[in-house]
Amino acid sequence: MGFASVSGDARGPNLRGAFLAESGVAEFSIAAGRIMESEVGTAMVDDLETSIKSSAALLEAVRALLRIAGPADAAAVARELVHALGGSTVEASESTPSAIPLDISFGDGAVVLPTAPLGTVSRSELERHLPSFVNDANRALALVDQRRRLSEDAVIDPLTGVANRRLLGRTLGRLDGGDIVIMIDLDHFKAINDTLGHSEGDRVLRALGRTLATSLRAIDTVGRYGGEEFVVVLRGGDAEAYLTRFRADWSAQRPHPITFSGGVAPAAPNPARALEAADRAMYRAKEAGRDQWQFATESDYL
Repeated sequence: MGFASVSGDARGPNLRGAFLAESGVAEFSIAAGRIMESEVGTAMVDDLETSIKSSAALLEAVRALLRIAGPADAAAVARELVHALGGSTVEASESTPSAIPLDISFGDGAVVLPTAPLGTVSRSELERHLPSFVNDANRALALVDQRRRLSEDAVIDPLTGVANRRLLGRTLGRLDGGDIVIMIDLDHFKAINDTLGHSEGDRVLRALGRTLATSLRAIDTVGRYGGEEFVVVLRGGDAEAYLTRFRADWSAQRPHPITFSGGVAPAAPNPARALEAADRAMYRAKEAGRDQWQFATESDYL
């Protein structure tokens, strides 16, 4: 049985279609080449290059937001992005009609606005990319603030606002020979809770924490050790003078006429035992009649 022959008429349409397709591609290529050589083509290439550069600058700026620690860092990244997009910045108090009403200071100092001449490519790129970047920056700053608050919550006593026992332990673990540890305990605090209620007791503790915090230097530390016990670490100085001043402050600010007893222990003899020595001295002050402080003796460190 022989193969059927394919006639010229059967092949004709396929060959003609292929020829036309090839001719169309060739014509399109020639036309595209002519367009690219024209002013329109040059503008298209320029626009494409600008778009690529702007997208790269925006991507780099967004990546930089991962490393910011606060508003000042975000503002610095924003200024770099504005310059990369061909614009400049100006304070709002000195702005001109060409300024874009979008604050990129993020609350760090004076209001700063991006600016570029109207009708320019730079202006278009700023208006296109900056709003989304500012939104990203604000979200990044919110995350930074959240991490900061979580970190503070981990080391701050929520009732009194001073260091909690965890942070206090770190400070006590790094005592120097010139440091002084003071244990402070409210006298008859239980009577406040029993007669006036725990809400009043909490008010007393908040007032004590606030008074202690405002009575110290920036280099000193105060923390809540537990219950109505607080620990102060003085980085040198005169413990007697400090406690005398603090007693006057407390008498003026306490919500109820409640006194305190204290124990003072220089870290020098044995920093590892200074807290225990201060605690023993504080209990001697309690036994001696309260509303006073005692200094640790050599035996308190043993």
